[in-house]
Amino acid sequence: MDIEGGIPRGANFEQVLTAALTNCDALLALIGPQWTSCKGSDEIRRLDVPTDWVRNEIATSLRREILVMPVIFGGARLPCKTDIPEDLYALLKCQVAPVDDGKRWVFDVGELIKDLLRIPRLKQLHDIATTKAGLARLKDLIATVPAVADAVSRSKEVIETTYREVGRLELFKTIHDSLHKIEERCLLPMKAGGFASQLPPRFQREFARQARCIQEVMKDREVEANLRTDIIDLLESTANAFQATMDAPGEATYGRVVNELVELFTLLPAKLDVGISEAAAGLNLDRLADLMTRVRGTLTETIGEQDAELEPIIKGNDALNRLREELKTRVNEHGLLQRLDSKLRAVCDGGIMPGNLIGEWARIKQKRSRLAPPYSPELGQAIDDLVATEQEIEKRLVLNDEPAALNYLRDYFTVLSHAFQDVDTSLKEFCLKLGAVSQPLKTVLEMF
Repeated sequence: MDIEGGIPRGANFEQVLTAALTNCDALLALIGPQWTSCKGSDEIRRLDVPTDWVRNEIATSLRREILVMPVIFGGARLPCKTDIPEDLYALLKCQVAPVDDGKRWVFDVGELIKDLLRIPRLKQLHDIATTKAGLARLKDLIATVPAVADAVSRSKEVIETTYREVGRLELFKTIHDSLHKIEERCLLPMKAGGFASQLPPRFQREFARQARCIQEVMKDREVEANLRTDIIDLLESTANAFQATMDAPGEATYGRVVNELVELFTLLPAKLDVGISEAAAGLNLDRLADLMTRVRGTLTETIGEQDAELEPIIKGNDALNRLREELKTRVNEHGLLQRLDSKLRAVCDGGIMPGNLIGEWARIKQKRSRLAPPYSPELGQAIDDLVATEQEIEKRLVLNDEPAALNYLRDYFTVLSHAFQDVDTSLKEFCLKLGAVSQPLKTVLEMF
């Protein structure tokens, strides 16, 4: 029940819940003793009402193949097929998570959390939150333990560099979010609706709101000069197009707005991606992790390994090391995929002389062999298709059927390109999430 203001007053709860379902990685279906028998004020069983929100949220998640975990508590059991509507039948195939609300509560909830942390994205968020808590504890210890203050002061440059690059990632995320809102609330509905003799003012207002957000977040922030100029010029050009169609409504001015928005989303995301990659490369996670390790060693000597005050530092240090390793692995995989994608593009799009495919395939396989497990979740989803297509290419080359082998190679290129796009997107999302550690880093810096 939303009893703590989870949905703001005045918000469209249908939109809020739909957005939450779209973005969630897991849905916990809490099933108590009266779950199948609960009735509304009209005395109709809630599960029999097609518009019931709990029923719809679970059904939507099952349909979208979001992980749904039935959490059974209060002595309840997973319902029978005859007890639920057809759109919830798939729920019965989901492994349950029993939670005893008696003596086993802490253990059962702990096991539930462990299961959730196996989901890559939730594990990332958990590690980032744990790192934040460790850095916050570091701030307290600087003020109370001279040896910690000395160790951190000697590594101030490391913290400054990390803070600067994390701040850039945070900036890029804010700009990305505003661009996404412009696309979702302006460009897509305008394209879907087609030409209108009068452009609804809400589109101009929404664009102006997000443009102001972008301009304000860039104030007093480090943005590469050419990128700053490109952003300002594109926003200004689009704003002028909006004003032109408001002043002189017509198909031509309406089309100009759409074209300006398309150009905005053609040019800016690519430029922002370059900035994100450069900021990720400049992150000092290795050196920051080394600093946390030194602080951990200092604390062990001064207050003892078992002291409860050391726990946030230990967990934060471990989480930071996991984030460091994940970033390193993802950047390496991204680079290998980039090289393989470029090679396949040259062969498939650039053309190949008859009789040369065997040699080109040998060079492609050499680049492919450098991609080794553990793969990112995004690449892992495509590996089976890639391996199956590799086998088909090999068969056709053994049979000296080069045209068929080339067709399979093009399919291979398509699968790998889609996987590369997913890996690229996921890497950037991961880098942007690291912006969450900005505030505790700033607090630490302010102490020196």
